[in-house]
Amino acid sequence: MKLLTVLILVIFICHIIIDFLPGSARLETFGYWQKKFLTEARKKELEANQSEKRKIKIAPKFWALIHKPIIRFLPLLFIIDGLVYRMGILYSPYLSFFNPIDIYLQIIGLIIIFFGLILYLISGKTIIRYVYSIATKERKMMTTGLYAYIRHPYYLSFILIPVGFLLLTLNYLSLFYFLAFTVGTNPDEECDREGKFTFITTEARCSEEGLKKIYGIAYEEYMEKTGRFLPKLRK
Repeated sequence: MKLLTVLILVIFICHIIIDFLPGSARLETFGYWQKKFLTEARKKELEANQSEKRKIKIAPKFWALIHKPIIRFLPLLFIIDGLVYRMGILYSPYLSFFNPIDIYLQIIGLIIIFFGLILYLISGKTIIRYVYSIATKERKMMTTGLYAYIRHPYYLSFILIPVGFLLLTLNYLSLFYFLAFTVGTNPDEECDREGKFTFITTEARCSEEGLKKIYGIAYEEYMEKTGRFLPKLRK
């Protein structure tokens, strides 16, 4: 039990470190890498987009302001509780799904969040370098590495991390963390989701619609060979 507590604290600390990387926030991830790989064409494209004024409703705008603090500081509360109070406050019966805590679910959550964080780092750097740092017309369809098996490893990490966190903590407060990671309010005209709440799976589908417009038949053939979040069983 003590070893599991230590592992939980290590995962939370790693999460805090990753999340406080320069520019590392929900769908604005890895600002350092974006600056490093940013092309002049993409820079002009971003400046043109910023000049456009978009109307966003109050509720999505408010959520956009609070979801980052939730992602960043909720794990910090668990770290403080673990180090100072030995998991005595946030793991109390009043805040926990189970009493006593189910250790097997915690182990599963530990494994899931570990792989989620690794996937977040690997796919995040890839997508920043080859998508968000270059102009739309310069982008090439990614079909190698993780993308040879699934179309959205980056979005998958935004599902694995909060699910793992939920199982790891078994705490009602983690429901807010789950929503903060999986519900976005990005201003995007694709699929008529500009200024609206969108779940991560909806963002993935809308992304595919945009990519089909850019790459046409090539992307449709790629979709037939790969799964959205899980690899397809090939014949």
